[in-house]
Amino acid sequence: MESLKLISGYSFEKIKNYSIFFIYIFVNGLFVIKYGEKYGMILLPVYLIAVLVLSVFYIKVEFKETIYKVFFWISLISFFIASICLNYIVDGKSLKVDRWDAMEIGIRAILEGKYPYNIPDYMGRKSSNLPVLIILGMPFYLIFGSVGYLQSFTFLLFSYIIFKIFNVYKHRLAVLVLLLLSPSYLWEVYVKSDLFSNFILAVAFVYLLWNYFIKKSSIKLELAAFLTALLFLTRLSVVIPIIILLFGTFLKFSLAEKFRFILVFLLTVLCILGLFFYNASDVDMIIKYNPFVIQNAKQPLILSLLYIITAFALSFRVKSFYDIMFWSGILLFICVLIPFVLYLKEYGYNNVMVSSYFDLSFFNMSMPFIIIVLVLGFWVNNHKENTK
Repeated sequence: MESLKLISGYSFEKIKNYSIFFIYIFVNGLFVIKYGEKYGMILLPVYLIAVLVLSVFYIKVEFKETIYKVFFWISLISFFIASICLNYIVDGKSLKVDRWDAMEIGIRAILEGKYPYNIPDYMGRKSSNLPVLIILGMPFYLIFGSVGYLQSFTFLLFSYIIFKIFNVYKHRLAVLVLLLLSPSYLWEVYVKSDLFSNFILAVAFVYLLWNYFIKKSSIKLELAAFLTALLFLTRLSVVIPIIILLFGTFLKFSLAEKFRFILVFLLTVLCILGLFFYNASDVDMIIKYNPFVIQNAKQPLILSLLYIITAFALSFRVKSFYDIMFWSGILLFICVLIPFVLYLKEYGYNNVMVSSYFDLSFFNMSMPFIIIVLVLGFWVNNHKENTK
């Protein structure tokens, strides 16, 4: 009986590993098809074969740790420099993606004492950036003149996270290689988008609070609540990893601890929103033009509620850092997959993939989680011992 449990558990782990690998291939395959344009269908099998061959080679072949270490640091430094150069060279207004301009409009509006959510960008769209994401872009705009450099520095943050999570350079390099082999991520860097970067911050939040608030209690409850509020005010979708990580722990708090956590969270949210909404001419402007309305309009409310309910349910399955990363990645992927399928059904392939009726970049919300879990999953011992 015990052996049957072990076999079934092992099989479930394999299913999880292959499902994560499928998501990685699926998302990046979509980007190859779309942005490979007329060569997309030719490039797709080439990309898939290259990833599969490299993955098998990397898993099966062992080199000295020094080799992995050298390649890790060379890859990190080279890509960081390349991303800075790319951001400098590429003219944002030559792109058909306006996330960078939406953030810069928000920054300029705050600095000039204006309301940031009723000003159109160069493509005529209003900003849907939540306040803290705009604040995070400010240093890069003020120092370098472009929020695009945010991607370069969140890449360094991601590299630091994987350095902390994994103990050996083979695993660290594996994560870095998977990231740099992702057309979905390379596209984000090229178009100066902030979506992938936003969820790198979410991964950093999960790592920090899991290790220093839930496991070790090094971070005080009030600071945890403050950091939770800051992350919440970057993008509404981050509520999924927040719930999966913290809800089970929150239920274990005493009544006084619950009150303190909620109080600090609400005060932080209200103060930051007050700063951003202060310059609105009236309440009607806030109701009509605000990032919550714009972000919520991207899929039916019933689906959003269903995702949140699922996140609450999943929070009770969390026993390790791996669990949080796995379920966050899976649910964030499903959150985008369902509307993607609905759009395909309603508008057809050409409108969705060629005419960009659907924004594929939303799949990148799950990718920082997926990439880390992919490496954790294929080196099983890392689930517990190596997830610091």
